[in-house]
Amino acid sequence: MSGPELEEAPSTFYDDRLSSAFDMYEQIHDIHQILSEAKAAWRKAAQGSIQLVTATVMTNAAYARLEDVEHRLSTSSSISSSADLLESYVKLQDSVSLVSPTVTSSDWSAGDAIRDLHECWRTMISLRSEAASDGFAERFLKPQLPPQVTLRRGPNTFASDAQCRSILLHNAVQCTRGSCLQNDFIRLGSPVVTEIDTFISREQSPSDCLHCASGLSLLMSSYKAYAFALPAGQSTSSCRIHALRYAQDAVAHIGAVLNNPTMPCRCQGTLAFHLEKLKLDLEEYLRTKMFDLFFQSPWVCGGQILEMMHALRYYGLRLAAYKSYMGSVVHMYNVLRKVQDFPSIPILEAICENLSDLFFPGGRPENKSFKTSYFRYLGGRLRFHSQARHRTGCHELAIPVHTAKATAGFVSEGPAPRDLRFDCGRFSLVYRIKERSYRVDEATLDAIKGQACCVGFGRGDAAALVTPNKRKGSPAKNKETSGHVCDSCERGPMLDRPGNIVHTNVIGISQALQQMLDAEIVSDFPVAGLNFFPLYLDCVGVVDKISNAYHGADSKQTQFCLCYAEIMVAAADGCREGKGWRVRKEVRELVAICGQALTEGFRDKETRQYYQSGF
Repeated sequence: MSGPELEEAPSTFYDDRLSSAFDMYEQIHDIHQILSEAKAAWRKAAQGSIQLVTATVMTNAAYARLEDVEHRLSTSSSISSSADLLESYVKLQDSVSLVSPTVTSSDWSAGDAIRDLHECWRTMISLRSEAASDGFAERFLKPQLPPQVTLRRGPNTFASDAQCRSILLHNAVQCTRGSCLQNDFIRLGSPVVTEIDTFISREQSPSDCLHCASGLSLLMSSYKAYAFALPAGQSTSSCRIHALRYAQDAVAHIGAVLNNPTMPCRCQGTLAFHLEKLKLDLEEYLRTKMFDLFFQSPWVCGGQILEMMHALRYYGLRLAAYKSYMGSVVHMYNVLRKVQDFPSIPILEAICENLSDLFFPGGRPENKSFKTSYFRYLGGRLRFHSQARHRTGCHELAIPVHTAKATAGFVSEGPAPRDLRFDCGRFSLVYRIKERSYRVDEATLDAIKGQACCVGFGRGDAAALVTPNKRKGSPAKNKETSGHVCDSCERGPMLDRPGNIVHTNVIGISQALQQMLDAEIVSDFPVAGLNFFPLYLDCVGVVDKISNAYHGADSKQTQFCLCYAEIMVAAADGCREGKGWRVRKEVRELVAICGQALTEGFRDKETRQYYQSGF
């Protein structure tokens, strides 16, 4: 018995115009939404609702998301310029009834965003034509008086926006052609500068011109949003003053560490050598007396502050491991707290709780394994004998060579095995996003969804989702998010391509991310804003007091001997829980010395003194 006859499937696929229209509408909607979110972030920064650095991270993330949208436009619709995008938008308006979505500002539609991108592109094309003329470099590098710029808002701002946009672009080109770009903080922290320089230098139309135009649009819109939201009596130049003051404070902290006896030499490759170089870079940044429209832009100032924060955090983590001064004090404090019920010291207690992965790699010991925990902090690993079978005594504890060199203060110039102690993104979401080119990975997105998908996104402390001591494993495994299910989470994120994640509740995710970033900069314990430099000096002072008191007056002063730490952790392992120090008299005397040194060293210290100023 034969089955029913089946018709052959059509061999030709026809283009679905409606599908193409919806796809184009989705890309335009994303561009409008991303630009609107960035403007909203700068309004909040001007009003003091979020920090300048938080708005900078959000804007850099928006710029990265725009690159993803432009990539989709290029691959799906062969659109690589704002002129093509504007033409497609006009055709889309003629063919379908396009309703512009309202995100944060009802007076700025998707059409306005596309036309603004096109105007930015035309301004850059005009400047590139001018750059091809003779004497262009001399005219741009010649000092000029700052022009008077009037910012306006409302429907009739085309002329003022064009003037401001042109001045911003000219200032950015002056930055690329001048000597100030040799400074790393200006070069890496100034957004869009590299793209603008590449665009103007090419004779043919580059493929990334739409991305360059979107960067100039972000630069202009962020400046206006910040300026008009400022309280009365304040000026946008305060952002530049803020950046200079931050650099000045950083120079003072680095200079105090370099003048400490624990930094005896400046030999190449040592930590002191690199700190000296960092100090010189910051001093060079302070000598760059630029107050033009570009350098006063809040996005530019925030980017330069973020670069300085990242450099200080990296070398701060180096200081935390340098010769184990800080770690020995933290482990000694933990021993006294757990064995002898020593009074709490706020800053050390906060470090034990919030940076436990740094100082207690295997977890903070409670009543045993104090010596093992201290050895893990030093970088200790199990090493098995090659000729021995797996039996008792076939292995030993050893510290790898590269770890020992890093602890001694030698910074590797070339490729070296990864050392988790110096991973800035491991302890802070701000630096994690920055080190990933401002792209939010899936694990971080899962953590944010637990905050953003419900009304008010108030499911616990936002900072707890990214703070190491509050979680076990990655943020995706957090109890607050793994057991949380709602309609938007069940639908899940849309993955357009690796690294580009778009969730149905983008606005809620953006607001939750702002809260999480802000909590790392200003909170009871700002993980991203912790200043390791004064903390290092106070810990070294405690070590010096213990060393001099324990070894007596005949010993060499300022020798910073760390033998007390190993004695303390070994004695703590010999104590039973609640039984106290049943050890020899010398150890009991050392316990008293350590307790007194800690009390004197941190008696008059407030926790706020160890946070970076300027926030």
